[in-house]
Amino acid sequence: PPMSSSLQARPLVTWDAFTLRLDLDMLELWLNRELPPKVDAIEALHVGGDGEIIELSADLERQGVPARVTARLRDLRLYRRFVGAFVESVHGPLGIPLPLGIVSHFLDKVPAGLVRLDEDDRILLVDLQRWLPVGIDVRVRGARCVGRWLELELAPGSVAPRLTAPAPPTDQA
Repeated sequence: PPMSSSLQARPLVTWDAFTLRLDLDMLELWLNRELPPKVDAIEALHVGGDGEIIELSADLERQGVPARVTARLRDLRLYRRFVGAFVESVHGPLGIPLPLGIVSHFLDKVPAGLVRLDEDDRILLVDLQRWLPVGIDVRVRGARCVGRWLELELAPGSVAPRLTAPAPPTDQA
């Protein structure tokens, strides 16, 4: 029998009071749907962690050679419409430590400006402007992985009104 088209995915984000919870299974599903068509080297992304450490791993393929790269992030921060984290370590196949320059090379293939890496300060920045409203000013007081959830304890913040006309849509292919 044909599959119903009324299936709904479970929420990516839930919150209560000042705790925002990100469903890591849904985040992985979304990332793996969005990134591979735009970044041909990425086969699959995995997100996990334990406590205050967030672990990202990517199955990559470069010139027909598969490899898994794993990064450990900590000190997750959200400022205005950017999320940032300190890159604690990056390892390649067989657990070999990788220089951040190699990571930067792969991140250059991610759609323009979405992800940036400051190699000197070891800070990874993700631009969420496409998904968060203009004028939001919120910070993360603490972040921890609990099972398959990333819990963000938010500090007080604000949302300022947009006082300028929105930019016309751009056709990004």
